[in-house]
Amino acid sequence: MKIQVDFLSLPKITKIVGSKTISFDLQGNTIIDLINEMSNKYGEEINQFLLDESGKLDTVFKIMINKKQWISRHRMNTSLKEGDRATFMMLVGGG
Repeated sequence: MKIQVDFLSLPKITKIVGSKTISFDLQGNTIIDLINEMSNKYGEEINQFLLDESGKLDTVFKIMINKKQWISRHRMNTSLKEGDRATFMMLVGGG
């Protein structure tokens, strides 16, 4: 299924995949499938960057589906469907 993937303020990832937005043909159907398949296609560096040692999304990253649904590191098995848009971003704090 085709999934649109956006990378907001993630220059390391955009350098690896060659763009801030990609159309990805996902064979699986979950968020973790998407990350693993991107890693298979573009290199293990994607998993090393996005995931912690336990294989969960690193706490500094968030994923938003269709600009509506936030996916936390505990919901990596959230299902995706044809035409979904997954936006990967880094949380920035300060003050």
